[in-house]
Amino acid sequence: MWFNILPKNKSVRKTILNVVSIYLITTILLILTLSFIYVDSQKDQLLQSQKQQIDYQAKQLINQLEDLHNGISNNNIMYPELDDIQTAIYDIDKNIIFSTFGEKNIEFDKQYFYLDDNVYFIYKVEPYYLGAAYLIIQKHREYKLVNILVKLAISLFFVILFLIFTSFFLVKILIRPLSDNINLLDKFLKDTTHELNTPIAAILGNIEMLNLENMDEKNKKKINRIRIGAITISSIYDDLSFLILNNKIISKNEILNVSDILYTRVEYFKILSDVKNISFNIDIKDNVMLEIDTLKLSRLFDNLISNAIKYSPPSSTIKITLDDNLFIIEDQGQGMSEDNIKQIFQRYKRFDTTVGGFGIGYNIIHNIIKEYDIDIEIKSEIDVGTKVILTW
Repeated sequence: MWFNILPKNKSVRKTILNVVSIYLITTILLILTLSFIYVDSQKDQLLQSQKQQIDYQAKQLINQLEDLHNGISNNNIMYPELDDIQTAIYDIDKNIIFSTFGEKNIEFDKQYFYLDDNVYFIYKVEPYYLGAAYLIIQKHREYKLVNILVKLAISLFFVILFLIFTSFFLVKILIRPLSDNINLLDKFLKDTTHELNTPIAAILGNIEMLNLENMDEKNKKKINRIRIGAITISSIYDDLSFLILNNKIISKNEILNVSDILYTRVEYFKILSDVKNISFNIDIKDNVMLEIDTLKLSRLFDNLISNAIKYSPPSSTIKITLDDNLFIIEDQGQGMSEDNIKQIFQRYKRFDTTVGGFGIGYNIIHNIIKEYDIDIEIKSEIDVGTKVILTW
């Protein structure tokens, strides 16, 4: 399959497809425009060539009508006919006098018109020889527009097919350096993420084993700062692992107690909120159940809670509500504009570079809610705060 020539990296594939699509659409539109111009020119050229011949024949017929009218010919008056055309004459009131092609709906206000497979030319006869005011000549069309269009369509099909194949190969060649750099970056992230796991686990494990009761306040604060740093790195590690492995891990869905997991995740991030003196206003209904993967539910809550803490000012409050089929988290942070909300799910999109992070949190959220058909609504106001509502 020709589609397999594309790189495996989704962002690179998307870039190639977008570039090729724009290129093909604009090229096809240009080709179609030129094709219609060509068809019109061919049509006019063939008609003009045909009309020159008909003009000559019309003069002959009018001269013969004049001869008949003046009685120059013999006593047997015969209507003049030609082998390759059919003719008719009409009086001043547009009533038919004689016709070799029967009666037709003649468009007398035109010089020519098309009907069925014939073209009709209208000539005025002056003076009115034999009472005829109009001479109509019927000529079988020497070409059909459909035939031209069919031939043109076949040619266009092969041209477009050629453009599709060549454009994909050309774009792939041009974008190869970018693709190589992205693959190198992906490999670096995988390797780095893998190496982070062991030291993070060791730091957090050893901190939990320390006897803080026998330490003075100064050392407790130092250990607390180490714990905060380790938790922050651990959260980043979990996000990077999720991004790297998300498409390779099959979801292990099970009926989970969402209430218990939410309590655990709030407690996990409480040490970070305490640093900024941020308090939680919690209204969690007991035993809210949902069929979902444990890891993905944790990543969903972790990113929403950590974002709320990250963008909230010190000494503010974060409100968390859980009810049947409903989760709400509301902060008193800096808020977002409507344009920012529209772009919030884009990976690596950051709106405030003064705050830490990689811009992957909401992209992870989007992937999870999309998989489980969870609806999300984001309400935000600058310098007032942000409210995120999930319903399922």
